[in-house]
This record gives sequence, structure tokens and C-alpha cells, in this order.
Amino acid sequence: MPRRYKSYAAETGVVYRYFFESRRSSVRPAGIGPGSDYTFVLAADQGPPFVLRVFVSEKAVAGWQAAHGRVLDPSEQYALAKMKLFCAFDELENLREECLSLVVDESNLEELLAALDLV
Repeated sequence: MPRRYKSYAAETGVVYRYFFESRRSSVRPAGIGPGSDYTFVLAADQGPPFVLRVFVSEKAVAGWQAAHGRVLDPSEQYALAKMKLFCAFDELENLREECLSLVVDESNLEELLAALDLV
């Protein structure tokens, strides 16, 4: 069954089409540690599609859960990844070059959750 692309008109002026492909557990190097990679397939301004991964840090999620006394369920963690993707759409000029650099960690998790009214 073919995937249905969604559209996003970014603040950079680029129109993205995207769909969610998969989630898998992974470990990122450079001290980032374990977490989940959320894989999206996207195309910018009718260009060829490419894959972009958003990493959600297990450490950041566990820290937030300990501080707030509740668990972030899988749909909320997916929402974190999608909000990070939308921020990248709005802030970065060439996402094709950012294939592994989109990370949800302690530095941005609270801000992303606030945008979802989950704080």
C-alpha cells in the first residue's frame, strides 16, 4: 500500500512532503547513548525523496519522566520526534544534509513538549 504524503509549508519558504516510515531502537555515538530513531521520508519543493531520522534520547525522556512523575507514552514520544522535524523544517535551509543530526535531548525536550501542551 503506497504511503500518503502530508505537506508542510515551512517558514523558510520550502514546501515539504513527508511521511513517517518507522521507529527503531538505536544507540548514537558521541555520548548521546540509547534512544529511538524515528525515520521520515520527505521531499522538498517537489525534489527527489530522502530519508531523515529524528533521534529521541532515552536519557532525556527518563529525566523528564522522573521530574514530572509520569510516563511519556509512545504516541507522545512520536509527537516529540515530529515536533523536532517541524522545527527543522522551519529553521534549517538544507535538511538533506542533516540526516543524523536531529536530536531530542535534555536541551530541547521541555520546549518541544511545551509546544504540545504536555508540560
